[in-house]
Amino acid sequence: MGIFDRARRRPIHRRDDGDYTIDLEPEVRQLVGSFVQQLRELLSTDSELLVRLFPSPYGDDEERNQGYAALAGPELMDQRLAALDVVTEHLDADVLDEEQLMAWMRSLNDIRLVMGTMLAVTDDGPEGTLSEEDLAAYSVYEFFGGLLEVIVQALSD
Repeated sequence: MGIFDRARRRPIHRRDDGDYTIDLEPEVRQLVGSFVQQLRELLSTDSELLVRLFPSPYGDDEERNQGYAALAGPELMDQRLAALDVVTEHLDADVLDEEQLMAWMRSLNDIRLVMGTMLAVTDDGPEGTLSEEDLAAYSVYEFFGGLLEVIVQALSD
């Protein structure tokens, strides 16, 4: 059974004490850890791949967008980095509390937003035909989407 099949069997669920059991294969944890590290590195750049993480709230009004970025940007960056820290710190944990699981959810969502930008994914899926390399990346994108769904279901239980 591959790592993509396993995540569809609700490997994350709420326990009676309110915490969450995390039953992920080591390969899944390694994959998440790798992408968390890549996102952390990307956040230290001004890459256009970050556009979905820091969208312009005022459309074409550059002055207002720059003002917003100056005021809110550092706090948004700190929140993203803090969530990545939580995931890194608890990558091998078998139990997470709600706050830690929320950090996983935010970080996986951020990774998907960056991957979606990289792959030119729209609401209708990827634009055009994907190369073999992009198809592999799209599979990871979809897998993380499934893992996010499992997290949301666990948080909703």
